[in-house]
Amino acid sequence: MKRFIIICLLLTGMILTGCESSPEGMVLVSAGNFIMGTDEVDTDQHALRLGLDKPWYADESPAFKLYLKDYYIDKYEVTRLQYYIFCQATDHKPPRTWGGDRFPEGTGNHPVSHVNFYDAAAYAKWAGKRLPTEAEWEKAARGPDNYIYPWGHEFDFSAANVSPSAKKKRGQGLKPVGSFPQGVSFYGAYDMVGNVWEWVWDYYLPYPNNTDAWKEKDKKLLVVRGMSYLGVGHFPEEEFKKVIALKSRVTSRERLNPFSRKGDVGFRCAKDKLSVYENIFGKPVKNSKGSEVGR
Repeated sequence: MKRFIIICLLLTGMILTGCESSPEGMVLVSAGNFIMGTDEVDTDQHALRLGLDKPWYADESPAFKLYLKDYYIDKYEVTRLQYYIFCQATDHKPPRTWGGDRFPEGTGNHPVSHVNFYDAAAYAKWAGKRLPTEAEWEKAARGPDNYIYPWGHEFDFSAANVSPSAKKKRGQGLKPVGSFPQGVSFYGAYDMVGNVWEWVWDYYLPYPNNTDAWKEKDKKLLVVRGMSYLGVGHFPEEEFKKVIALKSRVTSRERLNPFSRKGDVGFRCAKDKLSVYENIFGKPVKNSKGSEVGR
């Protein structure tokens, strides 16, 4: 009888889970394998000839297959209004650039910036979420067809808030989240490229089997993803556009000291999708071998 009741509960849970909607403001990234990174090589040392500090693709290779469970990720970058509510609720200090407790008038839907990794992690915990891992961020951005950009394989300046001109490196400045619907990812996440770089959970470390001379792995730097509205340095117009396009690829990685607070760095949150068993029993159910079941 007890077993029958448990089976009924599980079947009910499966039905309810099948009808379950994503948490408000988040999108589901479904479980499965995806290809992380790239096997491309900067054969003519283009980046180094431009004076950049690493060849293109050097820290993004080799590509490898990775399995991720179901998870949710924020549809938009965390806004100033959302961060303001967090600061008011927790007495956390707001960004100094606000000039007070509240963000500048009319900018509540802009992504929050001038927050370091610990600020972002504190907000995520308060919101009942967490920061996405680097792999989760990349999968949400590239989709099941291994896109180079969230919207496809060809770069498009109109699809993201990035600077289109070396003469105006700040581009259009920060924009309200979701202002570039043509750049939405397969899973429904906006601004995965442009607006602000985004903190993720991982240290800046080499991928498995990476053969590049790795100078950064002992510096405890963290990864930021997704390019920003700011420019990329002093280059001729055509080179400037090439650099923007290359840095806007969903496999592109940058690193930052976790204490840094920059005007073009913000974040979005992620959250685990509970299995049927966790929804019913509140914790994973394990089989006789100690492995989780129901995933």
